[in-house]
Amino acid sequence: MAGARFDDSRWPLYRIYLPQGDLDDGEFRVLLDTMDGLHLRAQRFTVLLDARLAPPLSPKRRQMAGERGKLMAARYPGLMLGIAVVLSSAVQRGVFTAIQWVVRGAIPARAFGTLGEAEEWLSALLRAGGADAPPPSRR
Repeated sequence: MAGARFDDSRWPLYRIYLPQGDLDDGEFRVLLDTMDGLHLRAQRFTVLLDARLAPPLSPKRRQMAGERGKLMAARYPGLMLGIAVVLSSAVQRGVFTAIQWVVRGAIPARAFGTLGEAEEWLSALLRAGGADAPPPSRR
């Protein structure tokens, strides 16, 4: 299984593409560590997580990701301006949105059905946060 693909070509809009199928434990740790490491650039940024091919996260992994997100927000306040998750299923997007309402994370997070919608929202967050937003993608 190939792990996640990471793309910083449109920085400060950082893109992560999850593969079809589950990440193993090591690959999942690499994903979380990579997101954590983005803060070391000491610039405001956003993350687009393309999970259209990936299965839903298990409850244990959702908890791990949530805990890591809280730590990142506390250690590096104001650097990650938002995360957009692109999901292929309307049901998955609804579940994601419901979870966000309950947990009210320190970092704005929204689910989208397309990459374009996600990039528009992230670009708006970057502009509002005083960061340079990349030009729209041609995808």
